[in-house]
Amino acid sequence: MKKNFLFLVVCFFSLTCFSQDSTHKWSLSAGLGIDPVAVYSISGTDTSIVNGLSISPVIAYRHTSGFGISYSPKFVTGGNSPGIYMHAVTIGVEQYDKKILDYTFNYSHYFFTNASSVPYSPITNEISGSLGYKKGWLVPSVSAGIGFGKNTETTPASNAYDIGASIGVSHGFSWENKDAEFGLTPSLSLNGGTNEYFSLLSFTKYIGRNKKLLNGIKSGKAATALARKRNRNTPASQTSGEKFELSNFELALESSAAFGSFTIRPTVSLYLPVGTYSGNGLAAYWSLSFDYSF
Repeated sequence: MKKNFLFLVVCFFSLTCFSQDSTHKWSLSAGLGIDPVAVYSISGTDTSIVNGLSISPVIAYRHTSGFGISYSPKFVTGGNSPGIYMHAVTIGVEQYDKKILDYTFNYSHYFFTNASSVPYSPITNEISGSLGYKKGWLVPSVSAGIGFGKNTETTPASNAYDIGASIGVSHGFSWENKDAEFGLTPSLSLNGGTNEYFSLLSFTKYIGRNKKLLNGIKSGKAATALARKRNRNTPASQTSGEKFELSNFELALESSAAFGSFTIRPTVSLYLPVGTYSGNGLAAYWSLSFDYSF
């Protein structure tokens, strides 16, 4: 794993140095993301899940076509073992400047350190994509993704995966004030997925970023992993296959403020669980990011 990580980092910085050209088609950006993440809290003989804070520096290198690569080490505060819990490397295409369609397609690999308060997750890879049609006043959009990896907490180790999908509508408002540009985009979507495992996938933020919604994972695997936290030698049995279900309605508000090359993006989401998750009650997720383009 360390060799793979070092290889990806070397490739990233090699691409940064090699791809410079006089047409300035490549751009470098650096930023910082802050959002909640579920963490273990151990007090005496009691182990529980609480909300911690994830702090994620990120550096990205992107072409005008939308193709790019990014690297982000992620640190967690709170719980009994704060510190770095994951390195994330993402490569793919993100295009938001077309007149009719917005689209994304990304592959991410997550290098977990397994040395922090964040619960164990077997999901270490993610393939995700989205599509938005901008022709009308309301923008309909669809997104989907799959996360997969190897579950080493089963005996024997087994393949693990989670899938998710979302359909929704949004409308963006924008205006300018002197040298600043502002944006506000409310959206409403219906989310579904298998939601079998604790994960930090981009398309299931309601699983890994909120202690209340983490308790809604239907298989109880997260609870089993929590019980095994104190004794890693306790084997876990194989479980049945995953089943896709509707999860929740999401009401989100994404905002942005750009001052030249510097951008701030606060986001907040409210989740109303449906179906087998309806007993979990209303929950929220928020994030705050800062970005500077060189």
